[in-house]
Amino acid sequence: MKKILLTLLACIVALGASSALQKAPRMLTTSPGASFGTAVPFTPADTKVPMAKRAAGQTMSMTYSPAYDPYQAIAFQDQETGMQMAQAFQFTRTLTNEFAGNKLTGMFFYTGINMNASTETSSVNTIKKATMFLAYDLQNFEPFYTQTVDLPEAGGTLVSFQFDTPYEIVANKPLYIGFYYYLSSPQDATVIIDGRDHGNDATGGWIGFRPVATDDVPNPSWSFNNFADRLGFLCLGTVISGDNLPTDKVSLDEYDVQPSVYENDPFDFYFLFTNNAANDINSIDCEVTVGTAPAETVHLDLDQPLSYSKSAVATLSDLTCSTPDVQRVPVTVTITKVNGNPNKDENKTIAGAIQVLPTGKGYQRNVVIEEFTGTWCGFCPQGIVTMEALREKYTDGSVIPVAVHYQDPMAVDSYFPVTQAYSSGFPSAVLNRSTMAYIYPTDDCVNDIELFKTYPAPATVTATAMFNEKKNGVIFNTKSAFSYDNDKASEDYILAFAVTEDNVGPYEQNSNYPGTSLPGWGDKPAKVETIYNDVARQINSARGLLGTIPESVVAGQEYEYTYELKFTADSKIEHWINLNAIVYLLNRKTGIVENACMVKAGDLAAIDNVFTDADADADAPVEYYNLQGIRVSEPAAGIYIRRQGSTAKVVAID
Repeated sequence: MKKILLTLLACIVALGASSALQKAPRMLTTSPGASFGTAVPFTPADTKVPMAKRAAGQTMSMTYSPAYDPYQAIAFQDQETGMQMAQAFQFTRTLTNEFAGNKLTGMFFYTGINMNASTETSSVNTIKKATMFLAYDLQNFEPFYTQTVDLPEAGGTLVSFQFDTPYEIVANKPLYIGFYYYLSSPQDATVIIDGRDHGNDATGGWIGFRPVATDDVPNPSWSFNNFADRLGFLCLGTVISGDNLPTDKVSLDEYDVQPSVYENDPFDFYFLFTNNAANDINSIDCEVTVGTAPAETVHLDLDQPLSYSKSAVATLSDLTCSTPDVQRVPVTVTITKVNGNPNKDENKTIAGAIQVLPTGKGYQRNVVIEEFTGTWCGFCPQGIVTMEALREKYTDGSVIPVAVHYQDPMAVDSYFPVTQAYSSGFPSAVLNRSTMAYIYPTDDCVNDIELFKTYPAPATVTATAMFNEKKNGVIFNTKSAFSYDNDKASEDYILAFAVTEDNVGPYEQNSNYPGTSLPGWGDKPAKVETIYNDVARQINSARGLLGTIPESVVAGQEYEYTYELKFTADSKIEHWINLNAIVYLLNRKTGIVENACMVKAGDLAAIDNVFTDADADADAPVEYYNLQGIRVSEPAAGIYIRRQGSTAKVVAID
């Protein structure tokens, strides 16, 4: 290793389904069936009520909330004056076991915003009182502790209150912590959310409703639902005090590293760490090992303290490896100390790996960008803008755009495993199923792609393609080559075959950008009839087709494979002439796309337009081009464009 530099990123990160570490929190978007009506931007008030202090006689106090910072204030469509609403999160069994014997001494939350009473410069809260509660069950809602408090008139104010009677935490006895209140107006946007994707965790998204009492129903029941998958978590939390709170515990949770590097070239290693202790983190010490090199120790002072349950990303820079290993060199990081004390967390080590290639032996890496989108998604025009820009910028085939639709008329079953494994929200994007990319602004996405293209690829694949006679399938002729000898190549690599379609639709696209500066969308309404490109139509298998790579390969030698992809009813293809043909070269052990190629729409030959080379006029000069339009001086067997004077034909050469 040349040197180690650690830089704490300012943002808190949220992880999606992908194994790769994301660079920033991923925002949720409105999914189909969302029942809330109005979302207003959330700006916390300047005046905040001080946080609750620890109970007398107790030596430590900490705050806990499962949510990130506030993002929006939400009002629901059917809410009315006088109905009751509640917000709550679960203090899970894991938490009760960790903090057993300590006490819950208070809670905190944000006041809502009345949209009629508020102005551009001042947010107003018209709800005067709230009742804090502790309960063991929400479905049969009978709180065992309640306490009513007065709320300030300022909207977006962080308020904190001590419990009159602290609750001693009991192991293995989870509970719900929250508050309820009466709505003063249908214009009360009282549900303050973080808007983040928390994966499968739903503990922080409970919202309750209780209708207005009537003569027929004088005592209506509460109904609680979890909205975490649509709204993120609610911005509320609790205060924990006691003498035996955990200290100096930091876990290592995720890592990210580029897929490959040349020997002795520097690379970066990113890791996510989380504070699992009551005391703030001010510094950490790490032990770092690359391959068989001796371990090195580095000290990191954080720019700002990191509180309980919060996470941050650190970067190890200028790591190197002098020994090529195409089977991936291990990179191990251990956080040994927290604030100068031994790290008490059990999950303090993380092990990654990077492929190290001999200098100059790698191939140019093409980039597949799979964007996850839907017509229902009002934020997805951002992705449309970027994907169209990429089509215009990268005409050389080095970037292969694939728009993977979800829960809309263009969604297909064969690509659902890709969405499930790599989507981090809508819109989002993944590069070569390895690294999450910023899908907007476009320049950020381009920067991600350009960086990714600099990583050498251990293998390459090229292809020609043609439609079968019935136009109900595509015949692929591929050539794969590898940078090193490998007697277990079929165990390491595999090919997958896919088609995308251009000029699809029109379909009605939801848009959140009327009146904004989003290119091409600011002057359009909230629902726009849209034509779509690069629509994922069919993939033979997201994990590839066995037998497409030989058992053993020799460095630099080309290996051919022919495959016919028959279209299925699920592909929903509208016009075969608009299809692009894509070949993925996948790493079977990591799932990443090592390389790929595409035959663009218009370059696929139709079999009834294919002639044999015997049709050529032997007396005239002839030029051959591959189906990507590149001239070939000595064509091998395959499909080519044959130009003779002003005449061009698609030919098959045996």
